[in-house]
Amino acid sequence: MTIGEIIRDSRKRLNMTQDEMAHAVNATKATVSRWESGDICKIKEQSVKAVCRVLMLDEWLFIQPQEVLTRDEKKVLDAYRSSNGELKAAIRKLLDVPAE
Repeated sequence: MTIGEIIRDSRKRLNMTQDEMAHAVNATKATVSRWESGDICKIKEQSVKAVCRVLMLDEWLFIQPQEVLTRDEKKVLDAYRSSNGELKAAIRKLLDVPAE
């Protein structure tokens, strides 16, 4: 799960809109949307503290090293994960990746 997904899921768990969260953390709705979508991967320290306070999250989530994927990479990965075994085998063969 990405940081953006954690932010989105935590916000929704609290029945909070992006507007409400933006106001609570002194950001814009567009910024909150970009955090959630993964467009902004490195969130400023003061924003991390505010997000953690508002969403009741541990700051450690933002410190742990994470692999950052672009939108296109995430789409490819999601498509691979949801494909059938035959297609996965063909992709692994094409990329010369051994079977799991």
